[in-house]
Amino acid sequence: MGAALARPDRLPVAALGDGGALMGIAELETVVRLGLAMVIVVYDDEAHGGEMHRFAGHRLDTVTFPPADLAAIARGHGCAAVTVTALPDLDGVAAWLDGPRDRPLLVHAKITRDGGSWWLEEAAKTP
Repeated sequence: MGAALARPDRLPVAALGDGGALMGIAELETVVRLGLAMVIVVYDDEAHGGEMHRFAGHRLDTVTFPPADLAAIARGHGCAAVTVTALPDLDGVAAWLDGPRDRPLLVHAKITRDGGSWWLEEAAKTP
């Protein structure tokens, strides 16, 4: 949001995971209320990525969660939103980019839960 306010001449893009998005979901109301035309990409693997590595070898039911329709939640806050599971789903992103960009766009990117991010794995190894 700070980048969007500081540089209204640029298109800000926020990229985050689904766990973080769910923890801060109320901020969508702020983005809409401020009229920020920005793109919010949520990578959704139905888990808290960092904890997947830290809890390796243990029960993961506390760091994984059932599917959530993040696009519907975003629409409820007043955002434009698309769910992306395949290349043709990006047509909705292209349509938003073509205008009028009168509200923020949330891209709910459903990704594979394949072991998590390599850099989070490295971070989990450090004491």
